[in-house]
Amino acid sequence: MNPVEKAIQKLAGEINPKIVFVAVSSGVDSTLLLELMSTYFNVVALHVNYKLRGDESDQDQAFLEAFCAKKNIPFLVKVHDLKAELSMKAKNLQNRAREIRYEFFRENLENNTGSFLFLGHHADDQIETFFIHYFRNSGIAGLSGMKLKNGLIYRPFLSFSKLELLECAKEKNLFWREDQSNSKNIYLRNRFRNEIIPALTEQVPELKSSILTLMSILQENQALIQQEISVYISELTKKNSVLISDLIDFGDERWIELLRQTNVPTGFLIEIKKLLHSKKGARLVFPKNALLHAVIREKEELFFEFDKEVTSAKPNLKISIVTELPTSYNKQDLYLDDSKIDGELTVRKWSRGDRIFPLGITGSKLISDVLTDAKVPHAQRYDQWVLCDGSKLLSCIGFCIDRRAIATAETKKIRCIQIKQS
Repeated sequence: MNPVEKAIQKLAGEINPKIVFVAVSSGVDSTLLLELMSTYFNVVALHVNYKLRGDESDQDQAFLEAFCAKKNIPFLVKVHDLKAELSMKAKNLQNRAREIRYEFFRENLENNTGSFLFLGHHADDQIETFFIHYFRNSGIAGLSGMKLKNGLIYRPFLSFSKLELLECAKEKNLFWREDQSNSKNIYLRNRFRNEIIPALTEQVPELKSSILTLMSILQENQALIQQEISVYISELTKKNSVLISDLIDFGDERWIELLRQTNVPTGFLIEIKKLLHSKKGARLVFPKNALLHAVIREKEELFFEFDKEVTSAKPNLKISIVTELPTSYNKQDLYLDDSKIDGELTVRKWSRGDRIFPLGITGSKLISDVLTDAKVPHAQRYDQWVLCDGSKLLSCIGFCIDRRAIATAETKKIRCIQIKQS
């Protein structure tokens, strides 16, 4: 038995999923994977037709439909006209294609409990990935490459070269279709595959095996760092602040892993390290989809702002209609023009981007700036509440009142809101 098939047979003795989804493109790697997997597992083929190569894309789909029909393999296809989409939007084609197919994969995995996804990546793909991440300064996480098993995803061919897969496919008398775009060097991966790596291997024949050995070592190191930083972040979300002196020797690999686990682009690494030598009050704000919202330089610490639950009790509202305005005011009692209140009044935790139009100033102000100006310690800002109606903020409770719904002498109906801190 061919060593490639032996590896699949061995895996079949170790796992027993209800369904195995196999991602297929019609190339030799995925076609061989589907052939071997169908011998040992209950498989379903998944294919994405991006419509990028016109008739050739449709022929790939037709080839796979016929292949699966002959072997009684269920075949699911997602057709997405990526060419038309990209003509209207400026996006990276390869990144967008990846988003589309992995969304398709996730949908099927989520709808089928106990299923796994198998992909046909091999050792040559692994080496290309190493070089791409090396030139992108991706750190150990990137350089360690793809894993044999990552969650519900398996890549059983990672220890085999492209040549070994071709030999196995020929032994099986398989037919497949070559994607002609793989020979074009318009993509970075293709340039590494077709030009750079072959030239380097000609000069250093042992290059590929050396890189694969290195990647195996890096994967072991990455697993240790990943576990260490996971525990570190768990503690960090509780205490939030870390002494600058404790971070001086933190190390780039730990920073990169911390950013990766908090969904912050690693491009922020240089800026976050600059904060260690910045003045008090310097801050770095991250994209909204990041788990880590911001890092702020305090006197001797860095403050890490995560999305945390409010620990203080939610304020209560006592609402009444009054006939006249008071002679003096405070920041706990609001007198609003009933006609300027939009919908129901609610109290909620403030969030990033909240903006208020305070009495006494021109223009607006972020709630974060209101709290900064009031010198509220960062660790206490999670406990801040705001009063809103259906469309706007009405008060940063205890600090300022919005002017847009304030009652005046001309107001016909005055609504008094008394805010009671528990």
